[in-house]
Amino acid sequence: MTGKLLLYILAGLTGYSCTAQDIKEDFRPSVLNQPGQEYPQVNSQGYARFRIVAPTADSVRVSLGPSGRGGTLLVKEADGSFNDTVISPAS
Repeated sequence: MTGKLLLYILAGLTGYSCTAQDIKEDFRPSVLNQPGQEYPQVNSQGYARFRIVAPTADSVRVSLGPSGRGGTLLVKEADGSFNDTVISPAS
């Protein structure tokens, strides 16, 4: 694996990173996930939460749709996973 992992999720939305303020914690796996996959998760406010395990990657970026504007850089955790919550600007 190279030093970077790039993940594009074609959901037809443009995502932005967000803070944890006022985000409802009613996240559930997306109905569009592959069977048995817990992430990405979505909540009732239109937020999407990502968790990607890539311990040897230097960075992971998600782009929601073809106009993802460069995507959102996920935050690397000590366990080698990359996590963040993003929202559609239409929400």
